Order: sequence, then C-alpha cells, then structure tokens
Amino acid sequence: MPPSVEAYAPAAISNFFTITDAPLGKLTRGSDLHSVGALGGGFMLSKGVRSRVACGFAGGRTEVRTISVDGDPGYDTKTTRTAAEMLLDASGIEGCRIDISQTMEVPVGQGFGASAAAALSTVNALSRALELRMSVAEVAYFAHAADILCRTGLGTVSVTYKYGGAGVIVKAGAPGVAKVKKVRVPEGVKIVTASLAPYTKSGLLSSSGMKARVNRLGRDALASSGDLKLESLVRAGEVFAARLGLESEDVSRLIRLAKSAGAIGASQNMVGHAVHAVVRQENEGEVVRAFQSDRLSPEVGTYEFGTGPRFLS
Repeated sequence: MPPSVEAYAPAAISNFFTITDAPLGKLTRGSDLHSVGALGGGFMLSKGVRSRVACGFAGGRTEVRTISVDGDPGYDTKTTRTAAEMLLDASGIEGCRIDISQTMEVPVGQGFGASAAAALSTVNALSRALELRMSVAEVAYFAHAADILCRTGLGTVSVTYKYGGAGVIVKAGAPGVAKVKKVRVPEGVKIVTASLAPYTKSGLLSSSGMKARVNRLGRDALASSGDLKLESLVRAGEVFAARLGLESEDVSRLIRLAKSAGAIGASQNMVGHAVHAVVRQENEGEVVRAFQSDRLSPEVGTYEFGTGPRFLS
C-alpha cells in the first residue's frame, strides 16, 4: 500500500442545466442517488483540484482525520469529507487514519465545479491508496453523491470523471448512468473567466419555484443546442442565464465587456457571481484586458478546454 497518493480532477463550468432529483430534503447517505442528477451543457477546464491522500493504520475506527485546502486546515470541506467517509464506509476497512491536503487551481463557490473536483480527486486518490477493487464509475459515485447531499452541485461529477472538452448531458444520473454527447471544440478556442464573489446554491436547488423555472429554461436550452455545435451551446447558455434572472448588474456588465471585446459568447457561470467567455485565440488578449481594466477588478482566468482526471503520484 503506497504511503500517499495524489490525484487531479478538472474543474468544469455549466452554462445551463435542469434538475432531475428526488426531494432533496429527504436524501441521506443511505439514499440511492444513481438516478439523481442534471441535464445540461458546459465546458471542462484545463485546471482543477489536486488532492493528496495519506493513509496510516493505528487500530480503532477508520476516520478522516484532517483536511487542509491550500494549507488551511479550517477550510469548509464538507463535500470532500462526505465523499471520503462514504467511500471508507463502503470499503469496510478498519483502523485507517486519513489525512487529505488539497490545492485549488480555480475560484471556489463561483460556478467552477470546485467542490465536485475536490471530492472526485479525493476519492480517486483514496481508492488507489487503499488498493480498492472498484471501477472508475463506482469510485466516482461517492463524489457524485456527496455533491448532491451537500447541495454543492448535481451533475458535474457525472461528466468530469471521464469526459473532456465541451458537451451536453442528455440523460441525468450518476457516473456510468448519465449519458453525455460531446461538442467539438475548434482548434485555438479558449475560455476566459472573470470572478467576483462566491454564490450560495443551496436555496436555488431546494426552491420549488426556482426549480420549475430552471427546468423549463433548461429544456429549451437543451433543444437549442441539439446540433452539438459549440456556437449553439454557447448561445443556449446565454439565453438560459439571461432569462433565469440570477445575473447581477455587475455580472451583466462583464458579459457585455467580453462580447464587445470579441468573444464568441459569454454568460454567467451556473451558478456563481462569475462570467465565462468562449473566445478565439486572436481575441483572447482583448477579452482578458477588458476584464482586467474594468472598475470591478474581477479575478481573471484563462483556460484551455480540459481533459479528465489523472493520478499525479
């Protein structure tokens, strides 16, 4: 058994979605969440979360002892902890002490799927460290379930555990259950983001009125991106976000800036006080400068379209 294992999982931005679930308030760790998830579209990023898991045996009960994020042991890591504890419970291993350290490469709480990437990289590293005989989808299920139970997301793990680039989820569910159709990304196209502040999603996912609006607009977006062209996917997200009504004036301002600077399209991250712009290489610098010079002083990031998870050690 290796003393420690480090794994990486990519971040991802959703630009539209629908909610397919059981009543969220009634879910527990024992619930079967294989059919729970989301339809929608989005983009895998070339950066994400790196998680290192160290395992030691000292007798007694198995437990996750510490989790630190970017060196901070007091960070809110409920999704990561839930995923790790669920995997440990399923493994039946006794007397194991787990310490986890994570490095975040993307903004947290702003619609980058950071919680999903943190949980997925953790369970992948933990499974290898404990030498568990589980499939990739079986391991990823625990990250998927934790993301739902902690109300930090619904369907991100079902894409990021395996796929890359851009795509549309056409059947909701857990990893291995959900069905994803890939969208071809032309060479030289990138994603530029501008982030302002974290956004609390729990109210959105539990509100029946908002859920009905999300699902109506999400079904329209799914239909309009059915030709699986990048421009259609981008446009579907723009319409979805604008009609959903969660955009603040500052977010709307950043969207206008990006499009004025030559972006193919831009819309609000689902869900965050942040914007993603899909840009051709020749317009990347203009969009970056437009964001950086704005009075709002957003945190600006540039990304390639990413690939799936990998082990780093």
